[in-house]
Amino acid sequence: MEAPSNRFGYLALHALIWTLPFGLFPAFEQPSVSQRFYYQIAVTTVALFYFGVSWLSGRLRLPRNGILWVAALYAFCATASSLVARRSTLFSVKETVPVWTGILLLAMVVHLRLTQWRCRRLLTSLALACGVCALYGVLQYLGLDVRWGNIGYAPDIKEGRFYVLSLLGHPNYLTAYIGPVLLLCPGLIAASSTRRMRILLGGVCGIIALCIFLSGTRSAWLATALLGGGLATMSAAQRRAVQPTRAMWKIGIPVALVFAIFVIPNPLIPRRYSFLARLGESRPVLSRLYFYVAASRMIAERPVLGVGYGSFGVEFWDYAAALQENDANRVYSYILEDMGGIRPDQTHNEYLQTAAETGLVGLATFLFLVVFFFLRVREDYRSMSDWPGRLLFGGMAAAVAYLLMDCLFSFPLRLPCSSLVFWLVIGVASRYTLSESLCPDGEAGRADQIAGQPTPAVSERREPPLRKKQVKRR
Repeated sequence: MEAPSNRFGYLALHALIWTLPFGLFPAFEQPSVSQRFYYQIAVTTVALFYFGVSWLSGRLRLPRNGILWVAALYAFCATASSLVARRSTLFSVKETVPVWTGILLLAMVVHLRLTQWRCRRLLTSLALACGVCALYGVLQYLGLDVRWGNIGYAPDIKEGRFYVLSLLGHPNYLTAYIGPVLLLCPGLIAASSTRRMRILLGGVCGIIALCIFLSGTRSAWLATALLGGGLATMSAAQRRAVQPTRAMWKIGIPVALVFAIFVIPNPLIPRRYSFLARLGESRPVLSRLYFYVAASRMIAERPVLGVGYGSFGVEFWDYAAALQENDANRVYSYILEDMGGIRPDQTHNEYLQTAAETGLVGLATFLFLVVFFFLRVREDYRSMSDWPGRLLFGGMAAAVAYLLMDCLFSFPLRLPCSSLVFWLVIGVASRYTLSESLCPDGEAGRADQIAGQPTPAVSERREPPLRKKQVKRR
């Protein structure tokens, strides 16, 4: 019989997946207190209750999982840098709470006795939740949303791009949430045995791709094109029975039609911004380069443990003032004027910000976690033989790579929704090959029964009795 704590943990993960889009706040607005802390409070409450029940029932054992311990080492490095922060130690320690929240989520996923069927169901729930958010974003692009009151900005001033997902969330933040899930959809479709689920996931895949295309987020376009193309190449190499010409027509024609509908001027569909103008927009790039210079100065002054986790925004204006004392840097004055005295909390480069806040020690630990994960993925991928499982497992690796690529231009690991995707996918990927073989969708009940106990040997399974053939009498 399955342990109650295992069942609770599995259902709690589904609840977290479906309720976490609440953390996506409107563009150009600060999130509410409940939005800002929902991720930390929800994950911490669920994880501590799960581990508490497991401890009381005698099922709490430290999992032998190298990824979990390397991730915990990174969290310890972030906390150590906070304890020696140059300014407010308490503030910096508070900023490490989301990091420990991700470690708790990873520990819960690793500790759960998840079958491969349940792993796929968790990822399917994640895909469906992202599909709902993407559908709302597309409807907003078409002007079919319902706006409650004044949301505090004029779409025409912001070049129309931020009209997309204006209520549900910032376009960059939402694409960091739904973009990795797009790469999971092909594997989920291939692993599904029912036609309805394949059609539903195919529709979700198309809606998410369209939302990313309309969002105007260049980092999402780049990551989707590179990793999606690599995943398609890998799939074609593994599945030699697929005819390339037929697949090209099936995929290429719908993509070309959608591109033509939304790019070519059409009186039925509004154009919120110019895609070509968005590709050549350089003003945001220049402001981020200025953030990079400030972060590099922080690294040069405190290279070992950094200025303290989450303290980049606190220290920014001091370093900006020192930079502006040099006459050569006064050309960047317009960037500071555009900021209007607002503190930039993020560097828009996760690697530079990690090095500036936690030092080179923290950056080395984070990179070691990334390398360790992909080495583990390569070993597990080679041990798999079935094509749907390989495609799904490759999609998990591509989803993590998507977020790591986005870290070059943004800060997805510091946002609640994309952070949950990162730690959840890492946990499921580290657990996937340790579970039983793929169970067909029709055997959901049997998969639930074996989730808390070992699979019986082949000799112990009872074969169904043979039915006697009925002969009709003439």
